[in-house]
Amino acid sequence: MTGPGYETLMLLCIGLIVPVRIYSLIRYAWNLPLRNGPGFFLGVEVPPGFYDAPRTSWLRRYHHVLLAEHAIEGCILTVLLALAKWQYVPMWAGGSAVLFVGTMFLFMAWTRHSLGAAPPVRPVALALKTRRLGDYISWPLEALAAALVAFSWWLLLRYGGTHVDLLNPLEMTWIVLGLLPGKIVTVRSSWPLPVERTEEHYQCQDAARRNGVRTLDAFGWFFAIILLGYALRHGGPSTSSLPGLIWLIAGAALATMIYLMATVFQGQRQMARMGRDLRPAGSWATPFRGASWLSRPGLIWFAVWFGGILVFLLYSLL
Repeated sequence: MTGPGYETLMLLCIGLIVPVRIYSLIRYAWNLPLRNGPGFFLGVEVPPGFYDAPRTSWLRRYHHVLLAEHAIEGCILTVLLALAKWQYVPMWAGGSAVLFVGTMFLFMAWTRHSLGAAPPVRPVALALKTRRLGDYISWPLEALAAALVAFSWWLLLRYGGTHVDLLNPLEMTWIVLGLLPGKIVTVRSSWPLPVERTEEHYQCQDAARRNGVRTLDAFGWFFAIILLGYALRHGGPSTSSLPGLIWLIAGAALATMIYLMATVFQGQRQMARMGRDLRPAGSWATPFRGASWLSRPGLIWFAVWFGGILVFLLYSLL
């Protein structure tokens, strides 16, 4: 889809996303290290006076990394606007989310390695409740997303011809289908529960799981809809004969992005409210296991999934 109408839609998307990203930076991300109070830095317990000079360098590093990541997003968007590459705006929107999450993950991993080498040891309680995947993951919606991906590839392979670049749909397919293992890992992962206020800690962890699954759902649906739009443009009937359908796809992608942002903000507010007076997960060790803020299966999944995205991005630059 090209033309003034498509450019207008992309400008509307940018006009929505950029202010929201700035708001998120100021309202949530900037002071994230202090969410659990001055005794913690990104969930790692720190000694009194940690935020006093000269050790405030950790907070400065965090702010510098945060600003650098947003500057990269802004530079990429500026280039796309200067070259009028409107078709890449949806990929920029989703790619910015991936870049932000990846940057935060790496910085938090570095923080844990540098500051959390000797976490305090505390007694642990046991959770007797069981978790079923079906209580968190909607299997009908997962099947629908997979069917949408399959239908998009059917259009591309049957009608696209040899002139269609399959790198972009391959990357989007990797993103969409690769999220399901991440959702399963999110549901199955757990952290030790302290003997103090055990039920409150359990409820907070359960809310984090549900927020995580909802965020991954919205992120996956955004790329599934973008993939369908790509398939219709390059593998389906002429878009000039289906203007209403194309606008419907574009509107659905925009609505999904709005829902994704709302879900992230709602989850951040909920977690800040529920965990305000609780010791953050992963800030302490038990007599039986060390402190961990990310499960080993979660780490493996993220490394493979995010690594695959980087491979696609690097290959596209060759």
